[in-house]
Amino acid sequence: MKNNMAISRVLITLALATACSAAAVNVQHHVNPEIEKDFVGIQFGENSSEPGVMNLIMMPDELTNGAMCLDGTPTGFYYVKASDPKHANDWQIYFQGGGWCYDEEDCWGRSKGSLGSSKSWAKTSAMGGIMSSDPTVNPDFAGFNRVHMPYCDGNSFSGNRDEPVVVNGDKLYFRGRRNIDATFRALNKLGLSQAENVLLTGCSAGGLATYLHTDYVGTLLPSTVKKYRASSISGFFLLHDTVEGKPVYPTEMKNIFTLANSTHGVNDDCIASKTLDDQWECNFAQESYAHIKNPIFPLNSALDSWQTGCIYTSELPPNFPNQNGTENGECAAVQAYAQCARNPESCTGPQMTVMNKYITDFEAIMANTTTYTKAGNGAFIHSCHTHCEAQSGAWNTFTVNGKTIQQAVSEWWNGPGDAPAAGNTYKPCMYHTTSPHKCNPTC
Repeated sequence: MKNNMAISRVLITLALATACSAAAVNVQHHVNPEIEKDFVGIQFGENSSEPGVMNLIMMPDELTNGAMCLDGTPTGFYYVKASDPKHANDWQIYFQGGGWCYDEEDCWGRSKGSLGSSKSWAKTSAMGGIMSSDPTVNPDFAGFNRVHMPYCDGNSFSGNRDEPVVVNGDKLYFRGRRNIDATFRALNKLGLSQAENVLLTGCSAGGLATYLHTDYVGTLLPSTVKKYRASSISGFFLLHDTVEGKPVYPTEMKNIFTLANSTHGVNDDCIASKTLDDQWECNFAQESYAHIKNPIFPLNSALDSWQTGCIYTSELPPNFPNQNGTENGECAAVQAYAQCARNPESCTGPQMTVMNKYITDFEAIMANTTTYTKAGNGAFIHSCHTHCEAQSGAWNTFTVNGKTIQQAVSEWWNGPGDAPAAGNTYKPCMYHTTSPHKCNPTC
């Protein structure tokens, strides 16, 4: 199996092809290059005979139940049966990432590519790290029934809007929650109805989906399940202002929450705890995390490379939320921090102090919940300036306190459900303010 970035190239190619059709109506389709980070370790292909690959199963029959992508095409999922007979009733289910769209024009642009339409989805998917089919890489889960849920609703599988939104003459459907329901109905027919052990995971926007839907997915599982746990990858996106004190990312996520009608597509307990005006905050991991009942083990960088550019040093596109083009946010747009946001080694000493502030904020926000210290939980939070690393080779190489991500997850997964969280919690280091700045040599 080749280990490359083919999927990233495919997505960018599709998006650029979309730009050509978009130009016909005088709208340029902008591609956010940061989305490429969400697909590290993933390879899409066309050869279903390759060992370990998950095969695409489409669900056109679920259109009548409202399950569909932004453009109204059917949704589907990638699946491979357990390769080890002893894991015949064990399942690993993965939410794909791919950023978000933030307003109508942005979502319209997304609907023209593979993150908003199933028209060009590949026949197979193969993954690394936590979703690897290689037992030497992924000894705990490689033999499980494995499911990869493609992402095409624009808001972390939480869209739940009945009527489409018409943009540039095209209908946009926000149906992420119904896509989840449809997938689980199909999986039950493939054997999920007899499941015993289930791990829910996902990266980036799919990592956020893991926080938003862990408890809901728990209600969809059969009574045969003995162990159900979740481990989100790079999904703890902070509700945080920029280095200039602007609420850019919160504004973007509030707008898509409303546009997609996600009130009943996120954590219900979080929604119940908020006033009507503040329910949009439940579109953030930190808010849903505080209410999650099932065991959860976040995997995240406290100085995540997507967050430093697209949250901490970002700007809103002109005229947002009524932008003229299909810009998907403006990342690393604070010029003084443009290079620093992309590579901490390019930061000055004072800038590194500002970046370290994001790490301390990340730690404080996560730790300021009962979920963080709840028995049965844990977290692997490191300082490497990466994104979706746990689905790549870093799964077996990044270490904190002498443990790799894989080893830490293994101890948590195989440990008792009432194990103290402190014993499964790994914390980040602070970057040096003098060069070289890196504090974790395994990054």
